[in-house]
Amino acid sequence: MGCVTAWQVLLIVQVLAFCTANSPPSLSGKVVSRVIAKLGKNTKLQCPAQSDPELTQWKKDGQSINPGWERFKMSREGHLRIQETEMSDAGLYTCIATNGFGSISINYTVVVLDEENQLVQEADKQFKQTPNEDLSKEGSPPYFEDIEKMRESMNLVKPTGSTIRLGCRADGNPVPEIYWLKNGHPHAQSRSHSTLKIQDITEEDSGAYMCVASNRLGMVNFTYNIQIIDEIRHKPRLIAPHPLNQTVEVGATVSFHCYIESVVTPEVQWLKRVDKPEDIPNPNITLVQYKEEKFMVLKNAGILLARPENSYLSKLVMQKVQAKDSGMFVCFATNRKGFTTRHAFLDIRPGGSLGGSSGGDGLSSHMDDQLSSDFSSSISQDGSSSSGDSSEDSNLPLLIGLPSCAVLIIILLTVFLMQRSNRCKRSATNNKVTRPPVPPQERDALSYSSSQQQQQTVNPLLASREKPPKTPTPSVDMTCSEFSSVSRTHPNPHYYHPNHMNYGY
Repeated sequence: MGCVTAWQVLLIVQVLAFCTANSPPSLSGKVVSRVIAKLGKNTKLQCPAQSDPELTQWKKDGQSINPGWERFKMSREGHLRIQETEMSDAGLYTCIATNGFGSISINYTVVVLDEENQLVQEADKQFKQTPNEDLSKEGSPPYFEDIEKMRESMNLVKPTGSTIRLGCRADGNPVPEIYWLKNGHPHAQSRSHSTLKIQDITEEDSGAYMCVASNRLGMVNFTYNIQIIDEIRHKPRLIAPHPLNQTVEVGATVSFHCYIESVVTPEVQWLKRVDKPEDIPNPNITLVQYKEEKFMVLKNAGILLARPENSYLSKLVMQKVQAKDSGMFVCFATNRKGFTTRHAFLDIRPGGSLGGSSGGDGLSSHMDDQLSSDFSSSISQDGSSSSGDSSEDSNLPLLIGLPSCAVLIIILLTVFLMQRSNRCKRSATNNKVTRPPVPPQERDALSYSSSQQQQQTVNPLLASREKPPKTPTPSVDMTCSEFSSVSRTHPNPHYYHPNHMNYGY
C-alpha cells in the first residue's frame, strides 16, 4: 500500500467534521439545575451544549434576554453572566442551543439568598432562611414516614402502670416541626419529639393524642386513640377452628388466619416446627425447643389487623410455596396475662387441583402445657400456657345418609309389591283354561275305550235314570306365582300327553 498523502488526511478530517456537525446539539457536561445566587455577587450560568455551528439563546421565565439588559452578559461560548445579582433575578432560566438539525434546552432554577437579612427569594416567593432547610433541594411539605405502621396502632388499649410510645416520624424540606396535642390541647410532655413516651400511665391518660408536623409549605396530623384500663384479667383467646389445615400444590399461595380476642393489643408470632435440620434457612433463626422437637420463629411474619370488639386478625401469607415449606405452623399470641397457641398443618403436593382441608384443632393440652415454660423462657417473659380451643369432627353425613337409604328402600319395596299385585289380578282375569280339540283318531279310540268300560261297569239302576251332570272342577286357592307356573306348564290339567295314558274327562 502506498503512503497516505496530505490531501487524503485533510479529506478524512473534513468528512469526520461534517458527520459530527450533521446532528442536533447534545449535552457536553453535567448540569446542576438548582443554583444558589448570593445577593450583590456575580452569578454565572453555563450552557454545556455541544454543536458546530450553533446558535445560543437565553430566556428568563419564558422571556428572551436581549442585549438591552445591562447586567446580563452572554459570552462567545454561550454562557450567561449576571452582574451584582438582585433579589428579583430569582426565577427559571433556560438555555436554548440550536443548529440546522435541531435544538436542546437546559433549565436552571436560580434562588437568591440575602445572607445579611437571612432572606430567601425563590421565584415570586420570599421567606426567612432556617437552618433545617436545604436550599440546594426543592422544598416539600411534611409527610409521615411510617404512616402504615401508625395506622395499625391508632387504637390502643393499655393497662395501668405500663408505658406507651407513640411514633410520629415526619420529613419534608424544610424539616418539619412536631408537636403533640391531647384532646385538642398542647401536651406537657411532647417537647417537639417525633416519639411521645408516657410512663406509669393511669386511667386519666386516656384520650386522643394528635401529632402535628408542619413547615412553611404545609401541615399534616395524625391521631392516636388511647384507652387505659385498670387490669388485664384474661390472656388472649384464639377462636376455633382457625388456623385451618391446608393442602395445596407447589407454587400456590397459602394464607393462614388466626383470630384473636384480647382486651389489649396482643403480640402475635408465627412458628414453624423443624422436622429436618436442613429446614432451618440460616443459623440466625431463633429456635424454641420442646423435648425432641424444635420450632423456629418466623421473623417479620404475619400481619395484625384490628377488628371490632377487642378482636384481632393475624394473617401469615406465603407465596410460591415449595415442598420444603410443608409442616406444622403455630400461631402464638400473648399479652401481659399470658399466651395461647393454635396450630395447623400445611401439606404440599407435586401437582393437581387440591383444596384446603378442615381446620386444625389446636395443639394438644399436654403439648401446650409443656410449651408454656419453653416458650415463655425463649419468647415471653411472663407468659403462661393455654391450649387452643378444640373442634370435633362432624358425623352429619352419616346421620343423614343412613335414614335416607332406609326410606328409599321402603319406598322401592312398596312400589314393587303394588306392581306385583296388579300383575296377579290381570293374570287371574285374563287366564281362562280352554280345552283344545281332540284329533279324530283319538276321539274314536276314546269312544271305543269308553264303550268297553261302560259294558263292564254299567249299573242297572243307573240305566233307567238320566246321566248325572258333570261335576265342575273345584277352585284352587294359590299364590300368583304358583298360578302362573301351572298356567305356563299345564294349560289344561286333563290335556292328553303322549307320555301319560290318561284319557279321563
